[in-house]
Amino acid sequence: MAANESETIPASGGSSKKSSNALIPIIVVILLVPALCYGVMEFLIIPKLKSASGGGADHSKTESSAKAKGDSHGGVKPPGETTVVEFGKEAIVVNLAGSGNSRYLRTNFTISSYDKNIAKLIEENKSELKDAAITVLSTQSLDALDGANGREVVRQGIKSRFNNVLGPTVINEIFFTEFLIQ
Repeated sequence: MAANESETIPASGGSSKKSSNALIPIIVVILLVPALCYGVMEFLIIPKLKSASGGGADHSKTESSAKAKGDSHGGVKPPGETTVVEFGKEAIVVNLAGSGNSRYLRTNFTISSYDKNIAKLIEENKSELKDAAITVLSTQSLDALDGANGREVVRQGIKSRFNNVLGPTVINEIFFTEFLIQ
């Protein structure tokens, strides 16, 4: 019997080594799951929610800074102040690239400029500017717009094309008032 007892002791000792090795993946999972959850929320879910809600936080900053500067809509702007003009009354609608004409983007925006005559410049060059906007918008794919920086890429593309038409530094900023992907 002593021989049988000695055989069972190493077997139980061997199983304790196996159980300690089995704990390593459990410990790793317990440590990695909170980090992965944080990363998904911070870099995927929150940016998508912000873009889906229209980026309201960005617009509130602009409105509060305009109020702080004493900007009254329609008033005469002091030198150095920006002039904000609506690009068009109707939205621009384009098919998204790579969607087989089944997905579209509908957008409207305002233009910010230090040039007091920006409204006149836009009206005089309306056809060229609209073509430039359509060119930038229609080259975007759903995947590109779905990313965290999708709207920013579009914003910079439109700004660059408009400055090519109007002059190198006429347009300061583009503010989307509508950005709908269907």
